[in-house]
Amino acid sequence: MNLGRTKLAICLCALVTSAFASPVIDDAELEDKFAAGLTEPGVDGMSGKAAVAALSGADGKKVAIAAAAPVTGADYERLCRSVVVVGSVDFCKKCDEAHMGAISTGWIIDPRGRIVTNHHVLEDKDAGELGVMTSDGKVHPVRAVLAADREGDAAIIEVDPRESELPALPLAKAASTGEAIRVVGHPDGRFYSLTEGIVSRVFSQRTSDEKDSRNWVSVTADYGVGSSGAPVLNGAGEVVGMVSSTATLLADTNEGKQPEAGDVQMVFRDCVSMDTMRRLIAD
Repeated sequence: MNLGRTKLAICLCALVTSAFASPVIDDAELEDKFAAGLTEPGVDGMSGKAAVAALSGADGKKVAIAAAAPVTGADYERLCRSVVVVGSVDFCKKCDEAHMGAISTGWIIDPRGRIVTNHHVLEDKDAGELGVMTSDGKVHPVRAVLAADREGDAAIIEVDPRESELPALPLAKAASTGEAIRVVGHPDGRFYSLTEGIVSRVFSQRTSDEKDSRNWVSVTADYGVGSSGAPVLNGAGEVVGMVSSTATLLADTNEGKQPEAGDVQMVFRDCVSMDTMRRLIAD
């Protein structure tokens, strides 16, 4: 009898482990899928040079957005379906094959194929063809830059979802200092990395010409190069901000001395605010 109960417990444990097992992400496979998808015959994505020109024309413009349905469950896998890889593909002169170039992050704001990412993600005029890849490995070439805010480091680009709707993320009204948040992004090509933290402050900063200002959000969740454009999400799976940059606070060092790891005191992780993103959305 005891042995029978032990076997049953083992079986139930196995089922639970299987049901809640995390998806295994193959970074190399996703890179290969991106390069292959963007170099298929007939696929024609916007080049980095064209994107830079389009950014200038889109600065200050607004675009109508179809409201996203509330997220049904804010679990990791559900959120990943709305987070995309934004990158480029280049042809290697040594092997004459296509390889994935720059890697950044974006998120779906409109099921019709509208994606939000950072302005600076699109500023590389030397990048090859630009594309967007969803978590299931489907690749869509970037067709247009619809709206942009250089000072706020935000842009909305458009892809063709091929007669299907993409799972968009809903927008929160604003970020609240102290609220718990999560970030899903692709730091250093480690696709779909999840980190957690809180909103540490909301602040205002003057624009470069000092004639205007933008609100920003600082968070404690970790992110790094490749996370640019990643959504900052609250507990309901709503977007409260977007990853933008980091700034390292160093201890006083001797003039001319190269800072060392021990000189680092803290890292500020600054994100685009909802106020800035709403500047890109038509009423």
